[in-house]
Parts: sequence; C-alpha cells; structure tokens
Amino acid sequence: MKQIELILILLYSVINLNAQEIKFRENIDKDSLFNASIQKLPVEMREEYTKTYKEGNEQTKEFLLLMISMPESSKKELIENFEKKKSEILKLKSEYPKFVPQNFIVDIEFEPESKILTTTEKITIKIYQLKNDKDAEETNVVQRNDGLKAISQNWNLKPNSKELEEVIQSIGWTNQTLEKIKGLLHKANCISIKNGEITTIGFARSGMGKYSYKIFSKTLNSKEIEEYNNGCEYFFYKNNVVLEYGGGAIGPQCFEGE
Repeated sequence: MKQIELILILLYSVINLNAQEIKFRENIDKDSLFNASIQKLPVEMREEYTKTYKEGNEQTKEFLLLMISMPESSKKELIENFEKKKSEILKLKSEYPKFVPQNFIVDIEFEPESKILTTTEKITIKIYQLKNDKDAEETNVVQRNDGLKAISQNWNLKPNSKELEEVIQSIGWTNQTLEKIKGLLHKANCISIKNGEITTIGFARSGMGKYSYKIFSKTLNSKEIEEYNNGCEYFFYKNNVVLEYGGGAIGPQCFEGE
C-alpha cells in the first residue's frame, strides 16, 4: 500500500469524530495553501501527494491539506530555543510547581488559535495525584505504573468555559492562575509543562508529535545518561537536560537523523 493511502486511512480513523468541527477559514485559498505547504515535503513525495490531492473529493483534499499544513519543528530549533531562552525556561521550571497543590502533578498545554482553521484557542489539562496505600487497594482507581493516579484528563477545553472552570477549581486555580502560567510559557517560547521529579516542558508541536525538554533536579550520572540517550525519543543534551520527541498517532516516532 502506498504511503499516502495509509496516511489518509489513519487520518480518517484518528480525527473522523471531530471532522464536523474542523473547517478552514473562509478567506483561505486551499489550492494556494496546498502548493505552498507541499514544498516542505521531500521531493520524492510531492508527486504522489499532488496526484492524490487533485483526484480526491473535497473531504480528502481537506484532510490532506490539514496534514501537510500542520506546524513543524526540529531538534535544531529545540536546541536553539533552549540556548536563547535558557533563563526563562529555568524560571518556568522553578515557578510552575508553586501553583500546583502538594502531592499533585499537573500537565497543561495551551494550543493557540489556528490561523487557517476556525478552531479557537484550546487548553489541555491532566491532573494526577501521588498514590497512597489506600489507592492501591481501590479497584476503581486508574492503574498506572508511575506512582500516580489519574484525577482528571481533559483535552481541548475552551478558555473561560464552565467545563474548564470546574476542572481548575478542583486544584484551587482560577483564570488568573492560567494567565500567569501562560505568560511564563510565552516568555520561554514554550507551549506546555508538567511538574514532578522530572519537569517536562513542551517546546513545540510538529505534525502529530511534540518536541520537549526534560529537566532533572541534578546533573545526570552515566547510567542516567545511557537511559535518556537511546537514539529515538530521548537525546541527552548536557548536564541535567534531556531532549525528548514524542511521536503522535502517525508520523515519525523518533528524533530525525543528523
């Protein structure tokens, strides 16, 4: 099966449920956007993509256009941002835990309003709590192997919505708290953060994947460096910083080659 056919099948399965909500802005010239976006693909793939786009129905064209116009990043940009925004990133790491209640882990990501789609800003927030002995005995607790129990996991919440308000109130946050966190992320040129023994700070989405920093509380020893330098999703950078690439449902699952 050709790559483009497999990608389209996977795309339908991944986002078909949200298809009715995904609409391009009225002022977008789809053909011009496709012609511009396809230039970032390898030369050997362009002919196949162009053929599929021209021969496809409107829904196929929009799915294909959505895919190739997704944001892009790279390990190079990940490193450049750390060097340029190092002090802001380290400040984000130190300040964020002050907002999080004791024994809680909160993973939050801000997705900006799309410039080509009608989708507005969205916030994804996942709340976990450190397990205790009682939790281990309860059968209704979501079982995890990282010492955490999932309190709530919420994707794509709208700012100032009742649903979001209920979620953040559960950990004593307000809209002002969100604005402060968002401001720290913006200064660091990052999009997400998760506290814990290892702080994970998301730098940028790329396709369906994400580039991140994992910042440890101390310099890594040789054993830890080996563990977090596996040639795929982890790349040891220096001292207490590891670069991470998390692959999505489709697309690359490891860092790009040198």
